Amino acid sequence: MAKKLALFGGEKEVTLPFPKWPQVTEEMIKEVVRVMREETLSILTKTGIQKRLEDEFAEYQGRKYAFAVNGGTAALHIAIAIAGVGPGDEVIVSPYTWGSTVGCILHQNAIPVFVDIDPKTFNIDPTKIEQRITPSTKAIIVVHIYGHPADMDPIMEIAKKHNLIVIEDAAQAHGAIYKGKKVGSIGDIGCFSFQASKNLPAGEGGIIVMDDEELYQKAILFGAHSVRQMQEVKDERLRRYIDDVCWNYRIHPIGAAIARVGLKYLDERNKIKQENMEYLSQGLKEVPGIEPPYVAPGCTHGYHMYPLTYKKEEIEDLDREKFIAAMRAEGVPLFHYVGLPIHLRTRFQEHYYYGKGCPWKCPFARREVIYREGDCPVAEYRCKETELNLPGSPFVEPCRELLDQIISAFKKVTHPDNIRELKRAQIELPDKEIYKRYRRA
Repeated sequence: MAKKLALFGGEKEVTLPFPKWPQVTEEMIKEVVRVMREETLSILTKTGIQKRLEDEFAEYQGRKYAFAVNGGTAALHIAIAIAGVGPGDEVIVSPYTWGSTVGCILHQNAIPVFVDIDPKTFNIDPTKIEQRITPSTKAIIVVHIYGHPADMDPIMEIAKKHNLIVIEDAAQAHGAIYKGKKVGSIGDIGCFSFQASKNLPAGEGGIIVMDDEELYQKAILFGAHSVRQMQEVKDERLRRYIDDVCWNYRIHPIGAAIARVGLKYLDERNKIKQENMEYLSQGLKEVPGIEPPYVAPGCTHGYHMYPLTYKKEEIEDLDREKFIAAMRAEGVPLFHYVGLPIHLRTRFQEHYYYGKGCPWKCPFARREVIYREGDCPVAEYRCKETELNLPGSPFVEPCRELLDQIISAFKKVTHPDNIRELKRAQIELPDKEIYKRYRRA
């Protein structure tokens, strides 16, 4: 006989607390206090805590240059700008990502062109990129979604063939490995976020890395204070633009202090998290209705999130939102992340950003780009039918007892008796319309 579901008055299966994230350690506190007492609270040059963070992160990534900024969005905006993306240009990108990835393309009055995702990794599908390239294509943004590396080798080959810049959005993938290389170190430019939920949290912040000196000087020109520009921009072709247009995206020194301490423990924490997530996957592999995350050969997953695939056909076509409600009642915080592919969201359906139709109707646009349902069927199907996620970042400490409780909760909810009861039940489902919530009215 099945245990009574917590949703209907039974006892919760998960009684242990989830690990707290981000972790604030005494070492972080001491470093923040030191910086506040001994260093400036407004970084204008590459000095002090910012210099140490940038140098150490560049070394960690195996890159020549790093520039710490105030967020992952700022890193992406700078990357797209220094890639030379401008009005009328097109940028290849996945529709299955956080909105900022695509919004930064619009910041440059350029046009996103969406390419569907791989059904296993949920990253951009390299086999579908070339058919979307046009004479207007300037760059490819590769998102390592949830922390799983995208398939970079064929992407880099395509970029080389078509003379395109490759920007890695590694905001969720600090320390993830692709064929022996850290993500963010493979493309022309790598972008990371230090936002509080990420694998390397600093409250807020981010960093951009690259090997090309000209790209680095352009990054400083766009995102740093003019004092730093004067010190580091040596190219005379660029120096004439100092203090003309500056977004002042520099990181706050307290964020730099927190990130620098966290960087020392990133690989150690990732290893524990990977072991935890692999243990969870082993425990869930025989549970009907649930498919654990896939990890491609030669890849190490960063597990910012733990992405599951919901297979309702295995549990009598139970409504996904009912399943989520039952799991949450058991103490397992399942959630949607993308919810609706970006190409189907209101702004992209209405072609509204700058007004007057720009960037899509910018005088420099060579063609009309329209976004339709069916353009990216894999991403659309995942959002509408199968997307499930658990937070991954917190699992950086041994917690087998908690993981066992989570596994037991999945088994409890998917018991045939409980599935039938859930199907019959009338349950308030606040997320029922999540697939449509961003649609144009």
